[in-house]
Amino acid sequence: MGERYDLFNEKMYSVGRVVVDKSLHTQSADEAFFSYFGNDVTYSIRRTIADEDHPRIIECLDASEDKSVQRTVIRMKGINGKIRWILAAIRKLPEKNEEEQLYSISFSDIFSLERLSYSRQRGIAEYRHILSLVNDLAFEYSFETKRIRIYMFDCFREIVLVDKELENWRQSSIDSGYVLSRYIETFNCLCRDIKNGVYRFDYELESSILTAGRTREMCLFRGITRYDDPDNKKVTGIISVVSSRQKSKDVNLAIEANKDSLSGLLNKRAVSGFAKELISGDPSENVNIVILDIDNFNEINSGYGHLFGDEVIHTVAGIVKQEIGTRGIAGRISGSSFLIVLEDTRDEEDLRGILRAIRTNTEFAFNDRFENFRLTCSMGVSTYPVDSKDFDELFMQADKALYIAQQKGKNRYVIYDIDKHGPVEKDIENKIVFLGAKDAASEKLNFVGQLAENLVLGRMPDISVLLEQIRSQFEIDDICIFAGSGMELILSCGNAQSKNAAYFFENNYTERFSGDGVFVIDNVNELEGRDDNAFSQLTGQNIGGAVQCIMTEDNIIKGMISFCYIGRFKKWSVADISYFTIIGRTVTALLKKNAYI
Repeated sequence: MGERYDLFNEKMYSVGRVVVDKSLHTQSADEAFFSYFGNDVTYSIRRTIADEDHPRIIECLDASEDKSVQRTVIRMKGINGKIRWILAAIRKLPEKNEEEQLYSISFSDIFSLERLSYSRQRGIAEYRHILSLVNDLAFEYSFETKRIRIYMFDCFREIVLVDKELENWRQSSIDSGYVLSRYIETFNCLCRDIKNGVYRFDYELESSILTAGRTREMCLFRGITRYDDPDNKKVTGIISVVSSRQKSKDVNLAIEANKDSLSGLLNKRAVSGFAKELISGDPSENVNIVILDIDNFNEINSGYGHLFGDEVIHTVAGIVKQEIGTRGIAGRISGSSFLIVLEDTRDEEDLRGILRAIRTNTEFAFNDRFENFRLTCSMGVSTYPVDSKDFDELFMQADKALYIAQQKGKNRYVIYDIDKHGPVEKDIENKIVFLGAKDAASEKLNFVGQLAENLVLGRMPDISVLLEQIRSQFEIDDICIFAGSGMELILSCGNAQSKNAAYFFENNYTERFSGDGVFVIDNVNELEGRDDNAFSQLTGQNIGGAVQCIMTEDNIIKGMISFCYIGRFKKWSVADISYFTIIGRTVTALLKKNAYI
């Protein structure tokens, strides 16, 4: 068993995989990567690389070409502070429209590779023996070579039966009469789905393909399209020979009764039952209950069709399975919602690594599929026994955390904290959770509405008093207003150390603002490597995050308002960004009226 564990324990050698831009900013990554590096790589991998080795990896980025891999050895620092020699394999990803060029980098621990290679060879040999006892054949299709391979296992050898270009194989099989005429359309559909990379398919047809015309057999082709990384996909599957059409329909009823057919995960009854049984056993280790929901899934079905919606479900399920590995189980509990039960998280940072991997890989899954299409997910998490020892209570807490994540703007995860988020409000029978109660969100809306009403009625607030009210209402640390050619500080409230925003007119900083004149900084580390001057000034002022609004008059920039977090950062909610956009324009009008700008 030890050797079998080594075969799949990639943590022996793998430091994970990440997709970055030219500035080494993280776009997506797997669980192993986030687990090893922690918070240091949430936005950029630059600070984990030894300064002496940084030019080496940049040279590889410059030298990489489509479909080629550049390799180099660098020193990197993990979450434990230890430096390891790492093999970095870098591949340039195909450009998508006019978006920034991206690169896929796989990291491996140099000193573990030899040991792991030997262990895997023994493990692979064991599994080849097992596979040689199976009568099914395997097939795979490469999108790079356009070739299909059909083969069988005979202990240490792969016996290749077919290795042809897919189209040639299709046409020659038909021309040679290997496919009965009544099954030609089915065979063409099979080849089309393989060529198009349909995420899952199965076809049954009678042919003599496998015997080169000698005997006809009823064959069942089952396949999936898998992604080794976000831009490298391959079709794999099996071919089963069945004695009759009826036999192929026989299924393991025990498996089917617990399985969700679309996602390939457990169904709601099975995954909930597993979680309840696990928690009722009073385990000594923490258990995390995660509810994941695909954001805006109804709009996806409406805008792109239910077949694509099915593909989204299947893809997200695959990402979840990939990232949780052997550390838990998952099931689909409703149309776009999944329940994940994690048993083996060391601490909160380890948990966050898994959640980040799921979130970023979901966001990256369909980045090249449609213009302006962005798939995201939100997650809520509760923890046994920290939050509760009852499954129903833990589920409600995770549900509340999910609601908070969605209210804050989606595409994020929230870990339940009773001190921060408050207790779950339920009905008397403990069956209904009240998630939409009046909270700070409605208070903020009332505040902005009251501000608009006062202005319409001519009740002009004192600008200093208004800034303090805004700061208090939105629980931010400072509001800074800059104006003039040098972007000098003219008004502020709070405890920021800002004296000016000289970076505003440098390095095309103004191009970062949206058409509404707003630039959102969730974490100041986003600017590292992209605008080091602004990054240096903002970190020097201890600003962790900000929503910045340009002040204009007749399309001429007059200044900037910065709503700031000091010494901390968190992801700004969509609602708060909208409120600050409105408030920014209101404050700009008041400043003009009072001749500040």
